[in-house]
Amino acid sequence: MFQNMQKQNKKSAQILKAFFATKITYQVRELYMSSAMITLAVAMVAIFEPIYLYKSGFGIDKILYFYLGVYGLYLFTIPLGAKFARRFGYEKAILVSTPFLALYYIFLYFVSFDWRFAIPAVLAFVIQKTFYWPGYHADFARFGKTGERGREVSNITAIITSVSIAGPFLGGAIIAVFGFEVLFVVTTFVILASNIPLLLTSEKFEPKSFSYARAYKRLLRKENRRNFFGFWGFGEEFVAMIVWPVFIFEVVPNFFSIGTITALSTLTTTAILLFVGKIVDSDTSERSPILKIGAVFKAASWFLTILVRGVLGVFLVDSFGRTTKNVIIVPMLAMTYDHANNTSVMKTVVFFEMSLIVGKIFAIGVLILIAKNLSFPYVWFFALAGLMSMLYSLVKYDQTVISKGK
Repeated sequence: MFQNMQKQNKKSAQILKAFFATKITYQVRELYMSSAMITLAVAMVAIFEPIYLYKSGFGIDKILYFYLGVYGLYLFTIPLGAKFARRFGYEKAILVSTPFLALYYIFLYFVSFDWRFAIPAVLAFVIQKTFYWPGYHADFARFGKTGERGREVSNITAIITSVSIAGPFLGGAIIAVFGFEVLFVVTTFVILASNIPLLLTSEKFEPKSFSYARAYKRLLRKENRRNFFGFWGFGEEFVAMIVWPVFIFEVVPNFFSIGTITALSTLTTTAILLFVGKIVDSDTSERSPILKIGAVFKAASWFLTILVRGVLGVFLVDSFGRTTKNVIIVPMLAMTYDHANNTSVMKTVVFFEMSLIVGKIFAIGVLILIAKNLSFPYVWFFALAGLMSMLYSLVKYDQTVISKGK
């Protein structure tokens, strides 16, 4: 009987092990730890960030202009971040970015006293993004393992998701008890501490050049057009990050309740996330079909959002939306990182990031037009997000030559 129990436990352990990457390099392990810490910091404040601007006197149109400034500038600075990362190292780019994220939240806090602090807040956020995302994506693509790419993506997303469960709950509790000031202070300390894992080992790196002008030329190539528009799907992500929290606040005007709803809905997605990662690795040919299925259901989640009423409706739709987004992200990033590792890491990840920036700028522009000209704007906001979600289904790397040529 004891031997049977041992065999059963061993079999269960093997089944469980199949859902996790087992050949993780130390570079990716450090990235896991750093990402977990910075995600905790951002998760504590992210859901409340647009609400904070809203309560500080920014109407929905002014909030949209705020982020239009962020992404408009970011589109022109990201190649500079790529040049830095290629010259000095991926981890160094991430290290440089974190103080600017802390500054962003400091400036954001002072916006409630004087709206002009929005200007340095935008600049600090742009600089943080410029250094962080090229370094993050390139580090993951360069040092991840091809055979475990799906599980690596799902595992880090699961870690981020798990941390994100605590983030909104803690953030809501801190605001409810101490206010936004303490929340911004706690967030700043955690952001700065996220650098510690990246300092554990020295980065071995060979400096290379990166062309600023050619980064834009790659966006316009005919052979890259399908993925260029496919990544525009991230325009719906902007609606999820900025418009959706303000809508929740109007339905559930309680910070602790908002944090709890977001935390619980995040919890429901983790198990499905690990399952998707396993499938993506077991058969790479299934990545594109899984992504397409995820795009359809993600679009459906946005159209269902139009019907949301009350706390239960917010919870159910938020849970469904987060789950379907993970079904998209895991195969998409697995394909992107594999393609980057097989061709040119920085050219591929910068193309990816620049394409989604253009998608978000387009979404913001349409959202501004809706806010100014249409009644019941939330209905149209969510309809736009649903339509843009379908663009994810275009992403495919078979015919792309992102890294070829000049």
